[in-house]
Amino acid sequence: MEVKLNIRNIDLRDAQEKVEDNVKQLRNVSRKAVLAYAGLLGLAMDEAKAILERGQKLVEQAEKRGEKLERQLEKEATRELKKSRRELEKRVKKLQKQLQKLQKQSRKRVRGKERKAEQLLEKQVEEVLERMGIPSRERIEKLNKEIDALTRKIDQALAKQQPQVELPIPNYDELSVREILQELDKLTPEQLQAIKEHEAAHKARVTVLREVDRRLQEALAVA
Repeated sequence: MEVKLNIRNIDLRDAQEKVEDNVKQLRNVSRKAVLAYAGLLGLAMDEAKAILERGQKLVEQAEKRGEKLERQLEKEATRELKKSRRELEKRVKKLQKQLQKLQKQSRKRVRGKERKAEQLLEKQVEEVLERMGIPSRERIEKLNKEIDALTRKIDQALAKQQPQVELPIPNYDELSVREILQELDKLTPEQLQAIKEHEAAHKARVTVLREVDRRLQEALAVA
């Protein structure tokens, strides 16, 4: 009877120890599970924090890159605008030169046509005058020249035929108007009259004749 009781007691103690061991293992497993869960949460939080930090860095880098690109685009736009403006100015200057050239050509053509029209009109007028027995302008100019030449010859001939009068101013015909005017104050009315007649018959200089007449009138007024 005692032996059986000892065996049972041994079995119960083993069973109790096994149960306690299992409980300890379960506790250890539960604690490890909790720790693992907590570790997983910590890792997840760390990873999320790292992702957030990387995201913020990416956003900052993107902003900086965007600012840089914006400045580059502004520079390129300004450069293109200046280039376009220079090209536009060149085209405007080229067009202005072409316009000036066309204006000159047009003026030349107009002047040429006007000249041709004038020549044609003059020719027609000359033909009409010729049919009417009226001399043309060229003929009149030629006649005037011939008349002037003939008049000079007649004057020279008359001057040779007239008796040489001794003038009160020596070398009168060789003197200038200024030199003659300086000598007029020294002359008497008779001498002034002689100078007037000689000047009117030869060179007929208006300044000399006017000054001689003025002095003659002053002499008559005094008398």
